[in-house]
Amino acid sequence: MKITNVMTNTLSKAANSNFMVNHIKKCDNAKFLTRTLLLTSVAKDVFAYGLRVHNTLTNDSIPEDKKQFSADMDMVTGITTAVVQIGAGFLVSNEKLQNGISNKLFKSLKNDPRAFGAAKASFSAISTMVFATLLAKRILTPLIASKIVYKKEHKNDAQKAVTKP
Repeated sequence: MKITNVMTNTLSKAANSNFMVNHIKKCDNAKFLTRTLLLTSVAKDVFAYGLRVHNTLTNDSIPEDKKQFSADMDMVTGITTAVVQIGAGFLVSNEKLQNGISNKLFKSLKNDPRAFGAAKASFSAISTMVFATLLAKRILTPLIASKIVYKKEHKNDAQKAVTKP
C-alpha cells in the first residue's frame, strides 16, 4: 500500500509541476500536439537504433566481418529514419496543406466551426503519423538507407579491382 501511495504522490507532483502545467496549456494547439507526437516517435526510433548499433558491435555471436556492415546498416537506418520522418511529418502537418485537405474532406462540417476544428485537428495528427511512420519509415527509409550502406561498402571496389594482381 505504501508503494502505491509513494507512486501516486510522485506522479501527482510531476503532473502538477510548472513544466507539465505549461505544457498542457500549449496542448490546445493541434499543430503543437501533432509535431510533439511526431518528435516523440522519432526520438524513440533513434534511441532504439542506437541500442541496436551498440548491441551489434558488442555481440560476440556475430562474425567480425559482418558486425561492421550490420552496425552501419542500423546507424544509417536510424539517421535516415529520423530525417525522413521529421521531413515528411512537418510537410504533412503544414497548415496550408492541412487546410486544403480538410476543406475538401470535411465540407459537411464547415457550418459548425467546433466540429470542423476537431475533425481537422484529428485528421492532421492521424495523417501526419501515418505518412511519417508508414510511408517515410517503412518505404522511403529502407530504400535510402540500403543505397547509402551499399555505396559505403563498395566505395573502394573499383580501386581494389585495379590493384589486384
